[in-house]
Amino acid sequence: MKVLVNEIMSFSRSVGFHIVALLAFFLIDPYQKNFLAGYLLTAFIYLKKDFILRRVDIDFVLIQAFAIIYGLFSFIDPEIYPQTVIFYGVFPPVFFLLGRFFMSKTKRVDDMFLILFAVGLLYSVSALLSVTINLKSGGYGNFDRAIPMIWNGTKPVKATLMAAFFTFNMCIPALALVQLKKFNILFKGITLLIFVQSLLCVFRLGSRTQLAIFLITTALTLFFIIPKQSLNQNVRLFLLLVASTVLIYIYIPFDLDSDYLSTMGQRLQNSDNTGSAGGRTMRWTRSIENLFTKPLGWEKTEFGYSHNMWLDVARTHGVIPFFILIIYSVRSILNTRKAIRFSKMSLPVTVILFSFVLAANLMFFVEPVTEGIFSFFLVYLFIQGFIREYIQIMEQKTIKKANPQRFESDVKKVETETIS
Repeated sequence: MKVLVNEIMSFSRSVGFHIVALLAFFLIDPYQKNFLAGYLLTAFIYLKKDFILRRVDIDFVLIQAFAIIYGLFSFIDPEIYPQTVIFYGVFPPVFFLLGRFFMSKTKRVDDMFLILFAVGLLYSVSALLSVTINLKSGGYGNFDRAIPMIWNGTKPVKATLMAAFFTFNMCIPALALVQLKKFNILFKGITLLIFVQSLLCVFRLGSRTQLAIFLITTALTLFFIIPKQSLNQNVRLFLLLVASTVLIYIYIPFDLDSDYLSTMGQRLQNSDNTGSAGGRTMRWTRSIENLFTKPLGWEKTEFGYSHNMWLDVARTHGVIPFFILIIYSVRSILNTRKAIRFSKMSLPVTVILFSFVLAANLMFFVEPVTEGIFSFFLVYLFIQGFIREYIQIMEQKTIKKANPQRFESDVKKVETETIS
């Protein structure tokens, strides 16, 4: 534990304790004031002119274009506060660059795992505490799925929005499938306890989306890592899975009428549209039709949310930001694939990149993220900025290895331009 604390302190010192604290404040979001940290982080990023100029690429341009158009279209809506417009129009490229900055200060590949895991965990803290407190006071017998944040007193938060904060925690079983060089037993013990409590909170919220994310990320990660491990590692993994399955079967009841499954069981038993993703397939079909007939967007009163991040952007802001976001989303997947190829020597990093990006995109596919919980989109952009910087670092190392003289010449040229 002492070694872990020392590494955290060392990394925080290299980034800046104030920057780490501001990001943590934004992720935890006490009293819904995280925009204050966002403003300070914006000032910090844009004061680093040289850092930005060396990182203006197609990804940054796409994110900046989407943010400006999305913000300008939002400005027309009289129900949206000017501060929210700034949130939409300014923060996306800032968090992308912030992710790049954090990665630029990361000295070891394995540290990437801890940083990304910490970001996902901090993002869940407020929701985890809020639902846990609600469970302690009311248990699972209360079928009201809207639960207030601990900071907001009695103001309820919709279950869909509250559950979104647990998305990255649903990846913990996938992360526990790999061996860590450091903190292996300690890390797995603590994180599995966090996952169990997060899953109980998801049951309380009755979130089928988060349950699906947990099952899909775990299953696909399992198929992803088996070809990358040795035979001995796979045998140990198989024995662990068998033992875990037996223990779960013996000690955990799966009766939908059991206490801890009260809310979730009621939703699964009473829902007549589970096969259509909660009625979403109809909304997706009608939204795709509207892309051609109503390219400037359509009213929510027509059939409600599209329950898909990209289609909901088209509904509220038209096809221009929709296509920009589609293009960037494809590029983000390709960047993730490239980063995974570069990180093949570190399986924990490979798995966390794969599972986090998969979980986020599953969330994008079924919820109106930019409209409902924009901070989740910003966290994803932070992760993608982290990934993009990692790719750039690895590409530079490849160039240096292939042609060291040319690389040294390019570095000196950049340093000279920066100094002058």
